Amino acid sequence: MGLFGSLLLAGGLKMSPVGKVMGTSYEETQGESIEEVKVRPQPSKWSDQDVTVAWLGHATFLINFFGTRILVDPALENRIGITPLGDYTIGPKRYVEPALRAEELGPIDLILLSHAHTDHFDYPTLKKVESSKTPVITAKNTSPLLEGVGFASVKELHWQDRKTVSGVTIKAIEGKHWGARLPWQKGMEANSLLISKNGANIFFGADTGYTSKISEQLRDIKIDLAIMGIAAYSPKSFEARHATPEQAWEMGEEMKAKWIVPMHWGTFKLSQEPMDEPISRFRVAAAGKMDKVAIQEIGGTWVMPKS
Repeated sequence: MGLFGSLLLAGGLKMSPVGKVMGTSYEETQGESIEEVKVRPQPSKWSDQDVTVAWLGHATFLINFFGTRILVDPALENRIGITPLGDYTIGPKRYVEPALRAEELGPIDLILLSHAHTDHFDYPTLKKVESSKTPVITAKNTSPLLEGVGFASVKELHWQDRKTVSGVTIKAIEGKHWGARLPWQKGMEANSLLISKNGANIFFGADTGYTSKISEQLRDIKIDLAIMGIAAYSPKSFEARHATPEQAWEMGEEMKAKWIVPMHWGTFKLSQEPMDEPISRFRVAAAGKMDKVAIQEIGGTWVMPKS
């Protein structure tokens, strides 16, 4: 895979407009048009009395959590990767357009960043959604990457830390991944996240390989929705940090999640498996329990049923 391939999921190099060293995955997809998304969320119509979740593509989610609007791991541009000048990005191109662009999101009360890899922490997108009214929660030792960006505050969480913002409590969960922008930046960590309000709990797995540590940390917590990555597992060595579809389903079952959303597939080509293989394998793993799968397509919107 060469130099960029070996750094594919470990970060890479990116110079932001404010001079920060940033990370990238890199696998060029030249000459391909971006497929139009089939369904689009309508956040202006969402009720503040509900928990509403929309998948915008890859690992990006927009959530209205009982009136608190949360943007998770925003990457809404046509490419992710090296941004040497302004918002011009060199790197992997989207296969499917985002379900919403930054200007279509509406007001955001909280931004969650699981870790610093650019498919989860896209600088051009963050610049477009910056607001002096919006706080950000990010992973350990990654807040310096946001210096010069105009957010209300930037708070780091490490494993088992928690913070409450606008009535939503965020807890950092230890998964099986890493967060370094560059291989030698060992201090940057990666989080999975537990998002809780009014007795409802969403687990956002972000990037993680299979580990029983997650269900152990969530013991005695009722997980209403688990959002689990199901791709970037090939070649075999990638499984150490990215669960297979079968492992993602298994982790959802271990934490006794009532519903599950498979994500981190079908948007960017970041590994060797075919683009549609992850969701096909996931559906086989979920056979007989597909009623638990809340969203299966980019742009899909799910409202948590009232108990």
